[in-house]
Amino acid sequence: MKIAKLSYAAAAAAALLWLQAPAYGQGTPTPEISATSAGISPDHPEVEAGLSCVDCHSVKLDAQTTATKVWLSGNYLKYAAGEGIMGQEDVKKAIVEIIGGRKAKRTFVLGTCINNTPLTTTADFTLDPQTMTIYGMHEKGTTKLFHIQQNPRVSLNWHEEFKSWGKVLCVQVVGHAVLLDGNNPEFDKALTECVPYEELAAAMKIEPERARSMVKAGMLMSKITIDMVTVNNSAFEQKGFRKYQRWERPGAPQQTKAQE
Repeated sequence: MKIAKLSYAAAAAAALLWLQAPAYGQGTPTPEISATSAGISPDHPEVEAGLSCVDCHSVKLDAQTTATKVWLSGNYLKYAAGEGIMGQEDVKKAIVEIIGGRKAKRTFVLGTCINNTPLTTTADFTLDPQTMTIYGMHEKGTTKLFHIQQNPRVSLNWHEEFKSWGKVLCVQVVGHAVLLDGNNPEFDKALTECVPYEELAAAMKIEPERARSMVKAGMLMSKITIDMVTVNNSAFEQKGFRKYQRWERPGAPQQTKAQE
């Protein structure tokens, strides 16, 4: 299948034609496929140039296609299936301890994607433990913000420098983002309660209110609602748990859960 850049409008139009193709019946959903699908079947409708399988199909991943499920809950090393799994509240508490809470920050790698073209950038983010929401500050006009405007699904990763197999600590976040400008009351609330803008004031040796005004005028805030967090922490094993643990937001989109 030839893959090329294609606007979302063109992709949507091509997908609509596919949905109406006689091979699948008028208006019927395209079938779910496996991540191990070998290719296009002989009776497959013609594919518009630039489309990939994921533009039209829901792709199913399972324990045969990802090791993550085995690490989390399957037969893995000394653990039988279902053993060594922490409760959701305990996983959440561990996440907050690793990332920090309000007025703390971590530098994450942020993954965004548009037109089948991914991008990773780094930015500082702050976690609000009460809502399990992450806030980041970004200069206006950057590529990642255009990505988020068109495709709100994002992924973030933070990890300690790898030193040995016996000491690993990393956090992978999957969620969906919205952008807030300085005129949005939610921007002001998050800046007051969560984002450590005071550090900017101290670094620039200016009054906090002046730093606050600069941030509101020149930056956009990303509000990322966490759908799922996967933690790899060797220290969990010292407490009798698997080193891989996961927290999921109740009611999180199925598209998110299907990634692993």
